[in-house]
Amino acid sequence: MLKMLLVDDEPLIVQGLQAVIQEFDEEIEIIGTAKNGMEALTHFANEPCDLVITDIKMPKMDGLQLIEAWKKEQPETKFIVLSGFQEFEYVKRGLAIGIENYLLKPLNETELLETITQIKEKVEADFQATGDDAAYYILRDNALWRWLNDRIGMEDWKERMALYKMPLAKEMRTALVWIQPMYGQVDRTADGWKKLQSHLRAEYPFMLLNPEEELLIGLMAEDDAGIAAQITTVYEEIGALIGVEQCFFLMSEVGTGTAYFPKAFRGLEQLLQERLVSSPGTLISADKILPHRWRPNFSQHQLARALVLQEKEKTLTWLDNFFTEWEAHLYESDPHQVIRVLSEVALMMSESDPEQLLKAIRRLDGAATPCELKTTMLELIHPFFDRNQHDDNSKSPIIQKIISYVTEHFTEGMSLKTLGAKFHINAVYLGQLFQKEVGSHFTDYLNQYRVNHAKEVLLTTKQPVTAIAEESGYTDMAYFYRQFKKYTGYTPNGFRKKEKVH
Repeated sequence: MLKMLLVDDEPLIVQGLQAVIQEFDEEIEIIGTAKNGMEALTHFANEPCDLVITDIKMPKMDGLQLIEAWKKEQPETKFIVLSGFQEFEYVKRGLAIGIENYLLKPLNETELLETITQIKEKVEADFQATGDDAAYYILRDNALWRWLNDRIGMEDWKERMALYKMPLAKEMRTALVWIQPMYGQVDRTADGWKKLQSHLRAEYPFMLLNPEEELLIGLMAEDDAGIAAQITTVYEEIGALIGVEQCFFLMSEVGTGTAYFPKAFRGLEQLLQERLVSSPGTLISADKILPHRWRPNFSQHQLARALVLQEKEKTLTWLDNFFTEWEAHLYESDPHQVIRVLSEVALMMSESDPEQLLKAIRRLDGAATPCELKTTMLELIHPFFDRNQHDDNSKSPIIQKIISYVTEHFTEGMSLKTLGAKFHINAVYLGQLFQKEVGSHFTDYLNQYRVNHAKEVLLTTKQPVTAIAEESGYTDMAYFYRQFKKYTGYTPNGFRKKEKVH
């Protein structure tokens, strides 16, 4: 639980912060609010507090004076400073006394929440760093990370780099390296890991820790040979301090200038799935990826049938066979195709639950090993079968939604593919589930519904057949005539005449 104090002499600002923060994360406790630094210091300095968000300009005691006084009571508390005007002299003063970020009013909500998230993660991880260097690097890493993710404009970036005295090399060759310690393998509180961080910070100006405390290093050299030499040096240093077999190494293509780093980072994100088919300790880069000669053979219909018929053992057997075959061809496989197949399976099991699907896809995309992938799939399969043990006489919620949608929108163009996209469910699975629960193929059900509507309009109005066809959802008259005769035995005009005779 992150404990937070809000200090600002503008009540609307405080109310807005409270609303945004409480909606953002229930695990944040706002211990109180204050109108100025003196009030905050008097009433809250003795209460445990992880983060203070404070305005700069306030009566009686301003924000920077509050920080200086507060740190004498609680030196571990972190601070975010707010200001109604852009003045980097305040940033420099704040940096000297230890702040996490400096935000301008009106607040950029995304930047605020990102900063809070990073602070929370660092507090929870009990990141061991002390003194002014710690405050400096937290603030700088936050700016670097946002820049790599294209969340800082170029002018803002240049000002921040000038503040941190970082080089803006335009002509040098550059590349980005992403070093990811394997989960559970590297003790991030150990002396070797701390020593590695300190050493790399001293050697490389563009070294940062991201929110997951992985290392990103911007390399700069006069030529490509210099870049290659630097990556060799980094590799050897990591091997000496923590062991290269404990990490994944991703390296971008080489570009020119520090402005290339955000593009390099986007390239590294495209390489993440290559971890699945690479051994820890090897260098993963675009020019070293082996040709992908094996792709998974995936029969959606076979698996969809097992899911529709609630055949859990067959589904688990399919999963075991899938991973067994994949691991036999691991180093020649295309990991992107593997993720695509598993994402389709997750789509089948999401049952029109976008939030569940989003979480599953994120976990699949973020997996670094086949074991992590399989664990994620098992965590989807077991709840899927548990929640689908419903009465056979009742229709599942997704089929009820589809039937209701057809009733309201039958005049519009639709298919299993478009409905699958709309309701976040695999189209093949949806088709088999619809047939099982409704007793007919979806296309037959839709045409029967449309023809029934056309029959009613033919008998109750004098509209021409072309208008009735369009009103019933048909844009192709020939197709309308064929479907009408299929379900009634008559043409539309023949049906109208026959019923009038009776």
